Amino acid sequence: KAPVGKAPAVKATIAKAPVAKAPIAKAPAAKAPVAKAPGVKATVAKAPVGKAPVVKASIAKAPAAAAAPASPDALAGALDGGADAEPAVPRADTWRDFEDTDPLYALLGEVGQDKVFAGGELRPATLERYLERLFVKRAARRPKDWVEVWAAMDIPVESQAMVLHPLLDFGLQHNPQGLGLILVELLKGHRVKTKAIEEAVQGAFRNRADEFGAMQDFLFGIFPKGPTSEWGWSRTGWSFKEWWKLMENTLGCLETSSAFDSLAALLDKIEASGGTPLSQQTLMWKEDRLASARAQLCKLGGLDSEDDLAACLDASLR
Repeated sequence: KAPVGKAPAVKATIAKAPVAKAPIAKAPAAKAPVAKAPGVKATVAKAPVGKAPVVKASIAKAPAAAAAPASPDALAGALDGGADAEPAVPRADTWRDFEDTDPLYALLGEVGQDKVFAGGELRPATLERYLERLFVKRAARRPKDWVEVWAAMDIPVESQAMVLHPLLDFGLQHNPQGLGLILVELLKGHRVKTKAIEEAVQGAFRNRADEFGAMQDFLFGIFPKGPTSEWGWSRTGWSFKEWWKLMENTLGCLETSSAFDSLAALLDKIEASGGTPLSQQTLMWKEDRLASARAQLCKLGGLDSEDDLAACLDASLR
């Protein structure tokens, strides 16, 4: 019995069997193939089926089929070059669509395309066509509208009088009311120079009667701003001296009696708007200026004495 109960040989063999543990714990062979299996990964990552490029291309190009019938130009391009054809060029004369609903907008577009000056030469027929629509058909409803029209005409500075003269001629013949206010806006809007206005007025009004007060409106609208003329025009370099010179050069071309009436009415209006007799507006109407006004009136009216002026105007010049 004693040898059977102490069988150590069997226990020692089971406890110290390292061979079974070692291969399981350090078996790198099973891990290595799984982690570094490039073949399996590459196949999954680069599967082009997931991106479905064919479906995307069809959706992106779908609008082309709907847009083509809407434009004859686009259809022609599709027939010539298909998807690679250049897009249709936008119309340059879209202003034609507004000839009935917005005549001024349509005119501005036409004037910008069909210029009154070409190759440095005035095109009288083209200018007259525009003036017909401006004065007769009333495309320009306000004096300020003329500022936009003049800008669209793109007239060279040295040729301003060549356009302004026929403009005044046409206006005097067809729609003289408000003509002076148009000149005011063109000058204030920096579209024409005073020299061009002088030349144009001297050509259009020479020896004529200013029946509608165009020159009175013009000269009143650009009178220099001052303490008693808050409504006046303020501009760098613009002074009473410049205004008076322009007044002499424009009113002086009128028929004599009309020139006298225009100046008298102008002085009356300036005094009434200032709310003070001119003789008391000492900052603007100094004694030498009042004397010049009296002398100019006597000259235009053919008066021998300044005393006769009191019966001809309301403004106080003494």
